[in-house]
Amino acid sequence: MTSREEHAYDWTPAALIAARRGAPPGAPRVVEYPSSTGDVVEILRAAHAEGTPVVPFGGGSSVVSGIVAEDAIVVDLRRMDRVLDIDSKSRLVVAQAGIGGATLAAALESEGLRLGHEPQSIELSTLGGWIATRAVGQLSARFGGIEDLVVGLEAVLPGGRVVRAKAAPRRSTGPDLASVMIGSEGVFGIVTEATVRVRPTARERVDRAVRFDHMTDGVAACRRLAQGELEPTVVRLYDTEDSSVFLRHHPEETAGPLLILSFEGRDAAGRADAAVVESGGAPGGDSLAAHWWEHRNDAVEEFRRVMAGEGVLGPHAVIDTMEVAGTWTVLRALYHTMKEALSAEALFAGCHLSHIYPDGACLYFTMGSMCEDDHHAAHVNRRWWQVGMRACLDAGGTISHHHGIGRLRAPWIREELGEWHAVLSAIKRAVDPKGIMNPGVLGL
Repeated sequence: MTSREEHAYDWTPAALIAARRGAPPGAPRVVEYPSSTGDVVEILRAAHAEGTPVVPFGGGSSVVSGIVAEDAIVVDLRRMDRVLDIDSKSRLVVAQAGIGGATLAAALESEGLRLGHEPQSIELSTLGGWIATRAVGQLSARFGGIEDLVVGLEAVLPGGRVVRAKAAPRRSTGPDLASVMIGSEGVFGIVTEATVRVRPTARERVDRAVRFDHMTDGVAACRRLAQGELEPTVVRLYDTEDSSVFLRHHPEETAGPLLILSFEGRDAAGRADAAVVESGGAPGGDSLAAHWWEHRNDAVEEFRRVMAGEGVLGPHAVIDTMEVAGTWTVLRALYHTMKEALSAEALFAGCHLSHIYPDGACLYFTMGSMCEDDHHAAHVNRRWWQVGMRACLDAGGTISHHHGIGRLRAPWIREELGEWHAVLSAIKRAVDPKGIMNPGVLGL
């Protein structure tokens, strides 16, 4: 496969199915590999002058059609992979946007520091990709999302203009204009550098597993944790179907709602024990939480194998994920409405609750089906998104929690944002009047 072909699409199931049947998306016109902000300036200056579409590329791990590159200039940032400064006094790191998640984590670990942003795709994704998609990691209960960690950034706008927001703990200098780049998915320009908060490496971690008879009881426990003072680092509640996948390596365990908890820092053991008691559930096997930590990113490779036709679901299988969010008030209806809609269209539909907040949580659905051929697989996948997004909006949920919108969710973004989408469009016209930056993403 040539470099152009490798940059033609991302990990979106529809694109992988097309490639599997021998009809991959069209290749970009050219792939550029900048190593500095100055290089990005020159690329965007030339692209703007010629009116040529530009698609930023980090790790290529988007699953919502963030990359559709036919006849575009793809800007692969992975040569911009340096840590520029580690400020231990202020607990800040400055790095180029193309640095890989695992590389950044290793550099910080050598200084006794950690970012705390650990998405499942950490081996594939980049700092710039996290910022562009407004990503969240698995330890968000303690560390928050990427928007809570970024305190300054540099970006290049169409035409080659460089904008910088210096690092500050907080500012009252008008609207936070730099934050418009967080979650912008490349439609306004390219983030080239960021200053991000870090913390000391945890000295102690205590994990627990809790079992429930009913998902409702588990959700109530998660809400109490989110609104209480025990400060967990990890909270993940698997429903019966999702737990059956998790527990396939533990035949001694019965399927049913499963809560994985992790605590760090001061009196971690005491807080963990208190959480189990307050949950109202039954303590689970000690090996369950340890198994989660050891295998928490295995799903990335399992997804790749299934979509390559190598998994247990057969050569024409399709698997996809759909993460949404809602307040605690709507979460029950959101779960049941989406679960019913997706289960009617999929062989398997499981869900786990994660990324808790005092006012709500994320629901992360996983769907899988065996299909008779790849055309059928593509049809099934489209149906999931049609019924899933409709059910989410009808139940009062928000259509994306951390994967972003891309082009896949674009048909529903106007209904999601209402009049704010017109504001977003106005910003796009002002910053990118020729519409060259990642066209189609965010419905723009």
